[in-house]
Amino acid sequence: MTYRRKPDFAPSRRTLMLGGLATLAMPAIRPSYAQSSTVRVGLIQSMSGSLSAYAQEGQPALDYLVKKINTSGGIKSMGGAKIEMILADDASQPARTAAEARRLITEEKVSMLAGTILSAQMLALTPVLDEVKVPTLSIWAGGSRSDQLFSLGFPYDRGYAQSMHDMVVWLRDKQGMKLKTVVPAYSNYEAGQQTNKFLVEKLKASGFEIIGELPLDTKAQEQTAAMIKLRSLKPDLVMGLVTPRDGLLLHRARYDLNYHDSLFVGGTGGYSDLSLWKDMGPDIGKAVLTRNLFGMTGFAAGAKMASMQAIVKELRDDAKLSIIGQAAIQAAQAVRVIQRALEGAGSPDRAKIHEALGKVTIPPGDADLYIAKPKGLAFGPDRMLTDGSAMFIQWQPNQTQEVVFPSEFAQVAPRTRS
Repeated sequence: MTYRRKPDFAPSRRTLMLGGLATLAMPAIRPSYAQSSTVRVGLIQSMSGSLSAYAQEGQPALDYLVKKINTSGGIKSMGGAKIEMILADDASQPARTAAEARRLITEEKVSMLAGTILSAQMLALTPVLDEVKVPTLSIWAGGSRSDQLFSLGFPYDRGYAQSMHDMVVWLRDKQGMKLKTVVPAYSNYEAGQQTNKFLVEKLKASGFEIIGELPLDTKAQEQTAAMIKLRSLKPDLVMGLVTPRDGLLLHRARYDLNYHDSLFVGGTGGYSDLSLWKDMGPDIGKAVLTRNLFGMTGFAAGAKMASMQAIVKELRDDAKLSIIGQAAIQAAQAVRVIQRALEGAGSPDRAKIHEALGKVTIPPGDADLYIAKPKGLAFGPDRMLTDGSAMFIQWQPNQTQEVVFPSEFAQVAPRTRS
């Protein structure tokens, strides 16, 4: 599969038909949906730029599952229609997210949109969705500002903030760790800011003391100054929502300054993404990721969850994916949600897909539930998952993760070392 760069720095895009079908030249006049054997889904991914770690890991899993659905009979309620993904790279730039969405809707005539769509992109996309009314599924956004957008991401309040809060309360009250003072350190953008607001409220209500705050500049080339400030404050806990890039810079600075006095508890990519080891190198990774750090995640290969274990095995053995982390599993889950929404709609009509998307449920124990949700997958009135909970892992020197919390998924007890 190849990408084509349009002139004048326009976003790259590719059109692919999955399922063993040959790629056909676009006819001069597109057939109507009533005549078409496909249902077109616009896929906005940050395949390049600062947020590319999510999309680059997730895209192969998405490709594999769409192909599997297509070769297994397609969307049966639409007479076996195949899912045709029209991929657009927004280069991690929110303005391009909106521009590519409008192009996919008006020129490609897609029935729905999906993609990485983190919080910054979600905000840029909202006016377009409100205007043209196209159902959209985000893999990662922590909030939704449009009634057209549903998300598999952790909600800011009952997801990110509540999960981090519950983890440190458990460490303090059940594991006997002496934890009192906290410095929130978070990526300074929509998701980080919103999560921090709710997290601080919850921590204060549970008796923790906030002794400083450290918003991380998402455009910074290093985080040494931030780590120096942390070292001067010496909090028991450093907590917050951190992107993979900010996490990489923060952990590098921690290594350079040899700082290990605080316990780092955060999510998601900046603490638990597999790309951290590759970008830092094994020596730095082993020195900081395995020491006094717990990462929030929706996936861990060793979690005690049969359907998660099954999809990991399938992506490894059948899809032959070399990297299977949280982004791959989130993308795989998104495909199953899209499949159920299209089956429920029984038509490429956008309004029907929107209605069906809001009704998608995948109960606990279902083979298609890939992310760790004890209460299953369903959307609430805010179009976010009703079960926003997450797991927490600790890293091993061999670059694997072990689940420590919550108990229903845990493999081992938490460990720390000075």
